[in-house]
Amino acid sequence: MRVGLYIVFSLLFIIAVAVGVYLINPGTYSFEVFGINLPKLPISLWVAIPVALLAIFSVLHMMFYGTKNFFFLRKWRADAKKLEDAMYWSLIKEPTVTNYANKEIEQSASLLSSSYIEPVDLDSLNTTERLKETAKVIKKIESGEYVDLKNQKFAKHLGEGNPIIEQNNLNHLEAEPKFALKVVDFKDKYSQSVIEKALDKLAQTQDFYTLKKYAKELGKKRFFKLLDRVKNGEDIGFSIDMLKSFMQNYDLTCQDYYQIAILTLEKLDPDSNLEFFKELSNKDEKAIPAYLYILFKYEMLDKVQEILDEHNENEYKAFRALYALKKSKQNYKAADIISKENICK
Repeated sequence: MRVGLYIVFSLLFIIAVAVGVYLINPGTYSFEVFGINLPKLPISLWVAIPVALLAIFSVLHMMFYGTKNFFFLRKWRADAKKLEDAMYWSLIKEPTVTNYANKEIEQSASLLSSSYIEPVDLDSLNTTERLKETAKVIKKIESGEYVDLKNQKFAKHLGEGNPIIEQNNLNHLEAEPKFALKVVDFKDKYSQSVIEKALDKLAQTQDFYTLKKYAKELGKKRFFKLLDRVKNGEDIGFSIDMLKSFMQNYDLTCQDYYQIAILTLEKLDPDSNLEFFKELSNKDEKAIPAYLYILFKYEMLDKVQEILDEHNENEYKAFRALYALKKSKQNYKAADIISKENICK
């Protein structure tokens, strides 16, 4: 009951008691308390005074506990808001330490300061609109959908390295491959895993002209993925000049040169290919087996003999064996003797 309403009914009750007593006995009465003679007052008034005192003390009692409950409820509401905030921070993967007035709440909610919230069923989620909308957006990102975080209020609270940002950047690369160019141009703004994924995307989607300035960052493994695309018939600007531009950035092995030779045999004319690998073999001995392989494929046995004579008999044994078979008029092809496994032995 509200205090104001209680006071009104108390006054009405006091008046009713006083009037009732007066109608029964309209006389006056006086008595002595601690030697003090009290004035003569109507009996109805003497009866109404204790009732009035009881009402006054009742009101004071209610006001005291009402005030106490008011401040308790105020603290509880503040804790409830803090709890919602703690859930929000954990939901967006930015858990933070929160202090509560209620120690029981603080003891249980302290877990939120060091953990993430991962909603399982959003349809049955019964919470505030703020948490519900945030959870829906995060769920989209975690399921692989790219979301423009500029339009999301919680984005300004996401710190560097936040898993939500990283996953959304990975989703962005899948949705828009050209975003990879922005990532590699501004690497300081992205995590290493996003940069690596961006480089993968570039190797899968861009041509040699676009990737020339990123050749070193791409690395040898992605360079050979580019060559695989050329082998599969993609027109991505393959040429000797492009090959040289990319190859100078990598520490190529004997087998790497062999893989390149297999491609150039298919994509380059013989004169250009021979000149290219002659240049490579002069600069790097690891390219000599690939050069010999090409010479065998073009049946240039005199040039093969010239190179073999320049080296120790223990070197290039597979090629020496093939050369001997060729000279003895045996019908063997280079591919019958030379393989990826033995070309560099």
